[in-house]
Amino acid sequence: MNSHQQKIFGFQPTLFERLLAEGSDNRDSVRWNIQELKDSVGRDLEELLNTRSTHFSAIDDYPYAKKAILNFGILDFVGLSTANPLHRDQICRAIQTTIADQETRLSHVQVFMHIDSDHVGSLLLTIKGVLNIRPIQEPVVFDAVMNPATQQYSITPAGS
Repeated sequence: MNSHQQKIFGFQPTLFERLLAEGSDNRDSVRWNIQELKDSVGRDLEELLNTRSTHFSAIDDYPYAKKAILNFGILDFVGLSTANPLHRDQICRAIQTTIADQETRLSHVQVFMHIDSDHVGSLLLTIKGVLNIRPIQEPVVFDAVMNPATQQYSITPAGS
């Protein structure tokens, strides 16, 4: 495959990924395969879940402001109990809305919480969505685990 074909086929890395790319010579010609793109979405979801945001009621009437970088991150769920089914639903809906607003490469986002006696104190989530990469739509599923000691999420492709 020649260099012209490499620029046509594959997926362009995000601006941030291109800025951080090693070796500035070929940064603009690098193209990703579908798995590399999924890995990038997983890394970005991990950053999103590990960043805390504050709810500003003053912007509720401004839908574009809700999606701005100022609101990047999830709300802190202090005071909510994963033992309470209503709280679990509230946490899942909040994370689902945040992902839908902040990760524009995904659509049809769904978040599910799991209770696992082997991981007491951990928050276990499954994140499902559709990766919108024209001309195709690729389903993706990620597992997210929050470490109770560090309060940090780790995201992996589902089943790994």
